[in-house]
Amino acid sequence: MRTIRVTFVRTFSRLWVSWTALAGTVAFLALSGMGFVRALMRGDGGSVPVAALWALSAVPFLPVMAALVTMRLVADERADGRLELMLATPVRERDVVVGKFLGALVLSAVALAVYLLMPLLVLPSCAPALSGKMSTAAFLPAFCALMLQSAAWCALGLCASACTRHAAVAAVATLALVLALPNAVFMAGVAWFPVLRARFAEMPLDAHIIDLSTGLFSTATVVFYVVLSCLGLFVASKIVAAARIRGRAARLYRFSTVSVIVLAAIFSCGVIAVAVRLDVPFEMSFFSADSETSARTRQILAETQGEVDVTCFLAAKSPESRAVSRLVRGLAAAARMVGGARLDIEWVDPRWDVGRAASLVRAGMPEGSIVFRKGRRRQRVSVADLFSSTNGSVRVTERSVFVGEEACAGALQKLAQPTAHETIYWTVGHGETSPDSYDSVTGMSDMARDLKMDGYRLKTLDVAESPAIPTDCAVLVVAAAREPFSRLEQKRLQGYLEAGGRMLVLAVGIPNAGVDGLLADWGVKMLPFTVVSARTLSGADVVVTDFAEHRITTPLKGGTMIFEGAAPLVPTEGRDPAGFTALAKTDESAWGETDVSVRPWTLDSATEPRGPLALAVALERGGSEAPDLALRPTRIVVIGDGTFVSNGSLAMRGNANRDFFLNSVAWLAGLDTLGAARTPGNVVVTGLDRDGWLKFGAWSGVLILLFAAIVKLTAIRRR
Repeated sequence: MRTIRVTFVRTFSRLWVSWTALAGTVAFLALSGMGFVRALMRGDGGSVPVAALWALSAVPFLPVMAALVTMRLVADERADGRLELMLATPVRERDVVVGKFLGALVLSAVALAVYLLMPLLVLPSCAPALSGKMSTAAFLPAFCALMLQSAAWCALGLCASACTRHAAVAAVATLALVLALPNAVFMAGVAWFPVLRARFAEMPLDAHIIDLSTGLFSTATVVFYVVLSCLGLFVASKIVAAARIRGRAARLYRFSTVSVIVLAAIFSCGVIAVAVRLDVPFEMSFFSADSETSARTRQILAETQGEVDVTCFLAAKSPESRAVSRLVRGLAAAARMVGGARLDIEWVDPRWDVGRAASLVRAGMPEGSIVFRKGRRRQRVSVADLFSSTNGSVRVTERSVFVGEEACAGALQKLAQPTAHETIYWTVGHGETSPDSYDSVTGMSDMARDLKMDGYRLKTLDVAESPAIPTDCAVLVVAAAREPFSRLEQKRLQGYLEAGGRMLVLAVGIPNAGVDGLLADWGVKMLPFTVVSARTLSGADVVVTDFAEHRITTPLKGGTMIFEGAAPLVPTEGRDPAGFTALAKTDESAWGETDVSVRPWTLDSATEPRGPLALAVALERGGSEAPDLALRPTRIVVIGDGTFVSNGSLAMRGNANRDFFLNSVAWLAGLDTLGAARTPGNVVVTGLDRDGWLKFGAWSGVLILLFAAIVKLTAIRRR
């Protein structure tokens, strides 16, 4: 133990002042920091936890740090003869190797601890919306996962350093062994054997980090990294021991050493194979069910009483199984917490439980389904409905938007209280966007899917050919109409609204397009400007966080909405402003730009309106049948952005556009009980605009430079 302790102290002291070790740690912090900022921007609004994004950003660069930290540990000593001098003393080779390994591992832990300050210290100061969610306990599993990988890579790097006299060769060998080789094997296997694509949704090393970061532990994963680390240390100690003997006597010893190393590798592979075969996964939640599920889901679970059987009919090895497992277990925990229904979860793997799988198929439940059953009633949720996609396919990657909680909550609500199937009509014939369009930018298939989940029926309506608006029309949607409605069509719409009709308009900002003239008669006018603001993500859009006290926007407090190419909305001159509510307004830095094609944008105070500007408004007027009592009031919601809920806008994540639209439809349809927010608590919402992201990146860079300066000043003082 004394040899290990002395070697560890000397190794860590050397690494702390070494230029290569400093370069490795700084490069790791810089690359991982940039990767984390980029991953957090892409994951904003998604359900991948911040801890998992933080850990995944470091995975590609851990081998680089391990290679630069361990490259000189043994190679330099072999080159200048210090290794032979040290081995001439009565010390054990394994003690020397373990001491050097611990020195490298502790330096890696210091680098990871500095990297951990980004989400724990820098991010909450830049994004106050996340200040209450960034805790050390939440990042502890991710930190341990990175330490497991770091231990394996340091052990293999030390092994490579022991095999050569050139530090650069050792670094290249380490990178080839722990970075290039695993990725090449994975990519080749997926390319040559397409069946592996269904087995592995991502690189297994990345999947390990995701699982451990979210609290899904596996004995096979832990055994894999521990065995790999022990194998690297064993091989390194044997190679160092072979350096003691020279001459003819060393040949037989070296042959036996190679044989032992080969046997150790075979034994390690066998141990890992047995661990995978006998894998025992278990979950440890580091978040409360209250913070993981949305208020709306908890309300539905509280109202659903009795026992609900949940059958997950999919292969345990499928890429979706981990996400589904976390989802149903989280719902069960939330149900217990609110005192609602008791969820009994059953897993049916078609590969192992053939009889049960056959009975489900005969009952009309295909593989890849989650079946909720209460008494004689059943609701099925397809796995394809758990992931947001613009082409109808299942995409289970870190970029996917996981909407499984909303789908399952809707199924539970239908079991407890069957919802009335309200019909929503979408106008056609004027260049409107169709709800059946799967275009990744302009389509609205994602929004249509969410409406169907809530129990709405969607139909199209050509107002020119229909003598009157159908009587079963709960809400009439005019989505981005670019051509004006005819006088006959506007007359029919006027009669519909006077009879207490409900209409939702997504305006495109083109003068006299769609139903602009009709809206002006009802009290809302669209100004011929395009709103721009300093609060933006891409430069062309506008970030809005100012919401009115209204049933539509009350659940959205603290969220953000994103408008692109939006036009400002104002009350019509000469009309009674009563009933006009500005639902969403910009801040004071915004203004209405006359011509956005001319850069740079500058405010002309004489001709251009200045913020705050309303971008979404609600109108409510008493109906013609009883104007005094307003038994059936007319309701209109106007959004000054035609692409507000297009597939491209919803894919931008980090916005409340989806919830705003769904709440607007519910309010228009008369479903006014919207007191609970729809957004799950585990969704990442930073609330950062472009300036906030720049600030976060800048402060992260300052943190890295500060660490490098401290290390260098320590080295200068020691010299």
